[in-house]
This record gives sequence, structure tokens and C-alpha cells, in this order.
Amino acid sequence: KELNGLGDAVYHARDHVGKEPFIVLLGDVVIDSPVPCARQLIDVYSRYKSSIINVQKIPRERITDYGVVSGREVEKDVLKLDDVVEKPSLDNIPSDFAIASRYVLTPEIFGFLEQTRPGKGGEIQLTDAIRLLIKSGSPVYAYRFKGKRHDIGNKLEYLKTVVEYGIERKDIGRE
Repeated sequence: KELNGLGDAVYHARDHVGKEPFIVLLGDVVIDSPVPCARQLIDVYSRYKSSIINVQKIPRERITDYGVVSGREVEKDVLKLDDVVEKPSLDNIPSDFAIASRYVLTPEIFGFLEQTRPGKGGEIQLTDAIRLLIKSGSPVYAYRFKGKRHDIGNKLEYLKTVVEYGIERKDIGRE
């Protein structure tokens, strides 16, 4: 009944999830990829059996609009995380890897969401709960997915996405 942030929304899914890992797909992002992005994350999850965050490199001038991860590479395109920061300031950017709106999470996250107080924007941030999960010693990984992310929550990016997808259509693309 109240808009309290992504962390709060995820927390409300706990009774539906039970003790199984689950996927979070944010609706303001469309990902175009040869292998569905969720499938890519599930494949990484099957190797590590830990929470996985989808990431992509973002230019420095836009990085402060996103949750940002830091960690060390454990295999090509997979990082074991040591921190996540929600919308960092320019002087506190841990890397150029931004969270790209797709997650595979273990139910362990719900305990950390219970502990999470409102953060940026006065909302309960999923990123803050993931940070607590990492600090508790639970492994969390990030995966640099194969594909293109379209942030349709941004008006200009939404219009660009509509045009790109329109051009690709056989029935109207030429026009």
C-alpha cells in the first residue's frame, strides 16, 4: 500500500519465495540479448549457489544514477563482490560496474532486508541489504551479462529503445 523502495517490494515476496532462490527483474529495463539475461544469471548461479547481480560498465558521468559494485574477478565476467553502494557520489565510486536491474537472490536476503533502514531517497534499498549480506561473509557475485540494456525509466532512453526495436522489425523497419 506504500511505496517504500525496491528492498521493501522484494521483502513482501518472502512468503511466495519460501526457501528457494528467486529472480528479480525490474520492469523499467529491457535487455536485448541472444541468450535471455535471466538464463545467463541462472547459469552463473548454478556454479556458485549464491546470490548473483547483473552488471554492466557505465560511463563515469552516469554511474552516480545506479547501484555500483566492487570486487575481484573469479572467472571471465564474474566478480566476487566485496561491496555495493547505492548511487555513490563521484568521490566514492568503487568501480564502473553498475547494477543492471536483474538479480538471482537466495532467501537469505530477507533477514537482511528486515535489518535495512531507509537509505537513499528515504526508501529501503535492496542494495543496502545486499551490502549487509556481503559484510556478513555470505558470498555474492556479479555477472557482466552479454547483451544490451535499455533503461526505459529514462524518457530519452525509452524513445531510443522504441526506435531501435522499430528499426529491427521486418514489417516497419525500413520506413
